[in-house]
Order: sequence, then structure tokens, then C-alpha cells
Amino acid sequence: MKTSADVPTPNDPDTSLILRKGLGQVPHQGGTRFRLASPEYQILRAWIDNGCRPSRTRTPPANGKPPVAAKTPATLKLVRLEVLPGSRRLAEGHPQQQLVARAYFDDGSIRDVTDLAVFSTNEKEAAEVNSSGLVKFHRTSEVSFLVRYLDRITGVRLSFLQRDHEFTSHAPAEINAIDHHVFAKQRELQLLPAEVIGDETFLRRVYLDVIGALPTSEEARQFLDSTVADKRARLIDELLERDEYASFWALKWADLMRGSDVTISRRGVHSFHRYLVERFRNDRPFDEFARETLTSLGNTLHTPAANFHRIARTPDEAAEAMAQLFLGVRIGCAKCHNHPFEAITQDDYYGLAAYFARVKFKGKQFMVDDEIVYLDRNGDVRHPTKNVNMLPVAFGEAAGDLGPDDDRREHLVVWLTRAGNPYFAKSLANRVWYHLFGRGIVEPVDDFRDTNPPSNPELLNALAGEFINSGYRLKPVLRLVLNSNTYQLSSKPVSRQSKFAPNSEPYFTNHSVRMLSAEQLLDAITAVTGISETFPGYPRGTRAIELAEGAIEHPFLKAFAKPVRDVTCECAREDDPSLSQVIHLLNNRDVVQGIKSSESRLGQWLASGKTNDEVVELVYLATLSRRPTTAEREVIHRHLSASSDRAAGFYDVQHALLISNEFLLRH
Repeated sequence: MKTSADVPTPNDPDTSLILRKGLGQVPHQGGTRFRLASPEYQILRAWIDNGCRPSRTRTPPANGKPPVAAKTPATLKLVRLEVLPGSRRLAEGHPQQQLVARAYFDDGSIRDVTDLAVFSTNEKEAAEVNSSGLVKFHRTSEVSFLVRYLDRITGVRLSFLQRDHEFTSHAPAEINAIDHHVFAKQRELQLLPAEVIGDETFLRRVYLDVIGALPTSEEARQFLDSTVADKRARLIDELLERDEYASFWALKWADLMRGSDVTISRRGVHSFHRYLVERFRNDRPFDEFARETLTSLGNTLHTPAANFHRIARTPDEAAEAMAQLFLGVRIGCAKCHNHPFEAITQDDYYGLAAYFARVKFKGKQFMVDDEIVYLDRNGDVRHPTKNVNMLPVAFGEAAGDLGPDDDRREHLVVWLTRAGNPYFAKSLANRVWYHLFGRGIVEPVDDFRDTNPPSNPELLNALAGEFINSGYRLKPVLRLVLNSNTYQLSSKPVSRQSKFAPNSEPYFTNHSVRMLSAEQLLDAITAVTGISETFPGYPRGTRAIELAEGAIEHPFLKAFAKPVRDVTCECAREDDPSLSQVIHLLNNRDVVQGIKSSESRLGQWLASGKTNDEVVELVYLATLSRRPTTAEREVIHRHLSASSDRAAGFYDVQHALLISNEFLLRH
């Protein structure tokens, strides 16, 4: 039974459900939001007690003129949220910092809104922030803090160093700008980098990263035996010019752009794949690639770049795909509401979508392969909550005056590829880094936002600068990174870091270890055994990295999670091994038969009269890109001596190497 105190009374603000629910006096899903003594409660109560009327302020008189009524709070627009003192490193021994939030409005007024802002962080183990904006660090770390007020969200990154006075900094020599920025950040945080790898590890790593394949036994022997001082730099240059490089890096972008026979037909996906391979072979500029991708028109078989629109068929899909591909920004959340973790609004979402509103299709009803992309003179995107047609706007910057025959997408590309764009060069450079190191400087690699800053801003700026200065070409960036000592660090971390050291993973103190991709692993097994693989619709001898489509009927590629290309995300590839994959390798009939075949490399070596030592060395060079150690030779010779069949003994050795971690993992 309700009492009189339960019934809201217009003349008594204390009975308001808004206040009582916020105080937790009435059960509701939001829980307790404020206390009686809090500023939020006092402001709301005063407003209700005043009749819920919009308050008006007046500007002081000027030049004897009567005062002018200012904008009401209801009409004021928040244009910027500032957080002081901004990103900085706290003084040693002072792990606390008070954050101050200041709101800038369109009438020129500035207000301290610290008491009304919401402060948060996702790194609570390293630091915490209370409702008043007071930050407290628990250990050495760099932490991002999220500050939200009204519809604005701003991030600030603070670092705190708890100095270990017994720590001694050391690092390999700085070969180039990459090393300079990486090692500087490590010194700042008292982190120690791993040692530089030897030739055997470098050889295997750079082959897998640049061309997606292993060196042959002869290529491995030549490199390992070479005494040329700059042989690593020479090898990098050679690999960047090989056909496999173009196929391997085209594969990465075909995955990302969802090149599939489901989305663009069987003939279409092959045409699109050839287009990508050619672009990477000739190292065509990426700003040109973005322009072709976003603005191409015509028959998609003859103009493969236009398949972007065939895959992302609606203005909404095109806007989301464009942002994720070329900006590294996820805008999908803003389709239904303003982004919860970033200052990306519904206006931003539908403003981007408006650039693609007049892209249309024809020809599908006659033959799907010959679908044609064209521009209509009409077509708009309607804002779902404002119920108005949106003009093309790229994150607050309007496209300008547009005639009925203008291609709106051209204006988008101008904005996208100009030097001052805060996303384009950085996001693409970050993708390159991700493919070489297993994680981005911004991580996840396609989640650029103020509240997810790069772990090393100076490094990302340098990498993006190299990309721009080289005319948006990929090979110069790859060459710079591959030649650095940072890339050539061991995957084995140092035994002891500073006792106050933060998580070292975001700072690249050692190289990542990860499973070979499905295509790499299958091609590696094929290269080691010498027995060609077959794929439906392809000639025998085609490598897995050369396949045009995603989903393909092949049990090995399915078992090792080759993506079907249904999402625009690097996350589609799984690089963590599973039990089913291990079982698949152990019991794979094709692998075992390939090893035992008389036509295999091992079979030919055995038949050629080579000694056991010679065959062992060839097997190791072909499989692990190194020579066996003395201990390994002794174990193998004991096994061969105990085996009644020399060939069977070598089959065991080859199979054991193919299922070893050293072969399955990229390290």
C-alpha cells in the first residue's frame, strides 16, 4: 500500500522520482547515482524546486546598451571538452593527479564541470580514478582515462614511473628512427629489450613475414654461409621484389576487404584478386588505392576496384567499411546512438554514409558477374532520429558546395588523403606494424580513438611520416621496419626486468610468437615435402597464399581457420593453436603420405645416395631453416641406428619436425 510519501507532489521536490531513484530510495535498474550532499543532487533539486524552468542569464551591459539575454542552457551547444593537465608523466614519488574537466560552449563561455563529468579507466590494476577526477597510480604504467560530459568524451593519458634505482638500461644499437623511438620509450619505462636474433631465426622470420613462405634448403644454406656484412639488408630487398610478396600481401587485403565469391561472384573474386596482386607487385601508392576503391564506377569485372561498393552495398555499409579500412575507426556503434567510448555521433555516422547515397547498381538481374556500379543524380541518407536528409560530412567537416552531377565520394577522398588527415597514414602504417609484430602500436589495430591512444605516439608519427614521405608506398615502410633492430629482437624476453616494470607487451621489448596462418602452414608443409597440393578449380602446384577466395573446400585450410571473409576485421584470423589442429596434424594422412612418397624431397635425397649426415642437414635446412645442433645429430643417429629401415627412420625424423613448435610457430 502506497503512503503519501510515495506519491510525487508537485510542490515538494523531495518526493520526485528522479531524485528518489537517483538516491537509491526507490528500486530501479540504474542503482544509486548520487548522494544528498552531492552537487548533482543539489542542482537537480534546485531545478525541480524552481519549476523545471530553463534558467536565463544576462550578459553585462556594454557601451550603455541594455543587457542582452544570453542563450539558455537548453540552446547552448557544447563544442569542446578539455581535460587538464592533459597527457603527462607524473613526478617521481607523486603517484596522484587531480584531473579537471572544462566545457567550452558555442557562446564562448567556459565552465569547470569536474563535479559533473564522469571519469573512468579500463586499467584499474595499474591506476584508479574516483568520481571527482583524482587519479591514483598503483605501479609504473601508462594509463588512459576517459572523461565524459554531456555528449563529449575526451581521453587523457598519464604515466607514472616508480623508479628502480638498481635498474641498468641497455639496448642494441639504434639502426634507424624505429629503434630510436622504441628504445627511448623502453628506457623511459625502465624496460629491457631482448637480444638481437641470430641469422637462422632472422632468415625464417623475414621469409614468413615478407613472402609468407619458408626458404628452400639451398636458399637457407646460401644465406647462413654468406659472410657479406649487409646480407640481412640485401635479403630484405630481394624478398620485397619476389612474386610471393605480392601474393602474400594481397591475401591480407583480400581478407580485410571481404573478397569472396559469395559477395562478388566466382569470376569477380578472381578479377579482384588479380587487381590486388598487381597493386602490391608494383608498389602502387595507397592514396591512389583509396581513391580507386572509393570512387570507381563501371562493370566490376573490368573495374575490380568498384567491387568495394558491390561488397558494401548500402551507404551505411560503405561508410563503416571505409572508416575501418582507411581510418582504422569503428563507427558502427554510432548507427543507433552516439558512440559510448568516443566523440563519434550519429551525425558523424550518417554524414559519412551520405557520401555514398547516390551509388547505385544495375545489371544484376541479367548476369551477376556483369553488375555495374553507377552514380544517380538523386539519393539521400535520412537521419533516423532527426528525420532530415543528411549532407555529406566527414567528422564535422562538410563536403562543401555540391552540384547535382558532382561525385560526393571525390570530396571524401580529398579529405581522406590530405596530409593533415589524423587517421589515414597512421592507420595504414599501424596495419603494417601489426602484420610484422602481431599487435599494433594502436591495439586493436582498427580501433583508433582518443580514448585508445598509441602505446608509442612518437613511433607511430615517425612511421606515418615515412609512409607519407615515400608517396604512400608500402615497401619503403616495410624496408625501414625490417632493417631495424626492433624487428630483429628475439622472441625470448630478458630474464629480469625492473622490479617495477609495467606490462612490456605494448612496448615491443621482444618479438611475438604466433601460429603460422592456415595458408602459410599448408604451403610450408608442401615446400618441405615437395608434394604439390590441389585446390578445387586451380591447377596443381597453386600455393595456398595464391587462392583468390576465402571460403574454399579444403579440409586443412578449414581446420586451421582460413577466414571466409565475412567481416572487415583483422580479428577474423585465429592465431592460437587448438587441440583439433594438433590432432589434425598428427593424423593427417596426406602429410604422412607426402613424407613417404618416393617423389618427395626426402625420398629423392635418400635415393640419390647421400649420407645420413647430408640428409639430416638438408631436412633441417628445409624444415627449420637451420642446421641441426650436435645434440640433435646424436639423437637422430641413435634413432636411425635402432631402426631396421633407414627410410622409415628418416620418415619419423621429418614427421617429428613438421609437428614441432619450432615449425608450427613463427618466432
